[in-house]
Amino acid sequence: MILPCRIHRAGSRNRVNSLPLALLLATCFLAPIGEAVSQDAIGSAADAAGVGWLPAVPIQITAGVDTGYNDNVTLQPSGEGSIFTRENLVLTYSRPGERTQFFVMGVGRFSQYFDVSGQNETAGNVTLSLTHNFSSRLSFYASVYGTYQNQPNFQSNVGPENVVSPFFDTVDIFALTYHWSSRLSLVTSYTFERVQYFSSSNGNSQNGVQNTLAQNRIQNTFSEEFQFGLTSRTVLVGEYRFEAVDYDTVPTNNSRTNSILAGVNHHLTEHLIVHVRGGESFRSLENEGTTASPYFEGTLGYVSSNHSLNWMSSYGYESPTATGATTTKTWRTGLNLTYDLTSRLSSTTGVYYHHDENTGGTGSTGTQDTFDLTLGLRYTINKRFTLHADYNHTTLGSLGTTPGYSRNSYSAGLSYTY
Repeated sequence: MILPCRIHRAGSRNRVNSLPLALLLATCFLAPIGEAVSQDAIGSAADAAGVGWLPAVPIQITAGVDTGYNDNVTLQPSGEGSIFTRENLVLTYSRPGERTQFFVMGVGRFSQYFDVSGQNETAGNVTLSLTHNFSSRLSFYASVYGTYQNQPNFQSNVGPENVVSPFFDTVDIFALTYHWSSRLSLVTSYTFERVQYFSSSNGNSQNGVQNTLAQNRIQNTFSEEFQFGLTSRTVLVGEYRFEAVDYDTVPTNNSRTNSILAGVNHHLTEHLIVHVRGGESFRSLENEGTTASPYFEGTLGYVSSNHSLNWMSSYGYESPTATGATTTKTWRTGLNLTYDLTSRLSSTTGVYYHHDENTGGTGSTGTQDTFDLTLGLRYTINKRFTLHADYNHTTLGSLGTTPGYSRNSYSAGLSYTY
């Protein structure tokens, strides 16, 4: 298990510390869903907030409002466009320490579409991260992330991406690390995920929209990882994972997956880190026996004084989201880049792509491609006020009788921190 660098994928348990993930997803309160924002954007809570009367309480509250235009609100081949406004509220609390580090962030987002009825959205998410060092040998890590939203998630394997429908998703990670010696460590982890939709579809069944209730499931993953420090910059890794997926209404899609992986964590330079895992996965379905597939995951992270880059890629089994498919193999990749153009002006870029290979069952089979791009600019007026402008483009390919779509969204707004 890679801690903390992992790709957020529900199917293969390619999990990471969900704090950086949530900072990429949840801090998009200033932009449409999918925008990538670096962890540096949160900053030191007390300093960034400028709350002089709370010197000992690391709390930051940010409120914002933005307006823009979305040319395909309903995510259909010939979707309807609308002007929208969005209000955002973010609360963060951070308490670093030598033995115990604690972080929590709550995000609320309220969107109104003026030209298309029934599409207004109330969404929110909560992120909690805790690290505690019991001793120099033993440490505990916990990460809890929960979100409620209507818009599909293009960065992970949650559900169908052509449906606007309310759903809840939580990803909770618990890991215990024990250092047997200066070179050998053991990481034992457990990951829980719950996906739950609250309505069957968005009402456009003539366009082949699937029953989203069929996506409701519980996923449990157990991992045992051995790490050996080959040099001061290189760590060799061997890992075993077991994943159990149980669906609420489609028991034929229940699966058990065993993965045997080997890899390396390597510091190429002081600022550049590479994590790579590869091996074989064996998945058993209730009515289709056992199949095998190669598995790969990798991350590359770079952080400097004025910019950061995080690139992630993986290939392997994921939970199927196509109607009737029982097996999905996905190649997924994503890149996030933040760059400070000046002391006041910064830019963000997020690019996500995945290719699905759907087989089995009596429903949709074949391949499907998804591409999502976000661009953003931030201008800091002073410690409290920040202007922003954002652009988001999404393209979803067709699959069988289910058509694809494209979407563009433009927005700009102002945020206030106190």
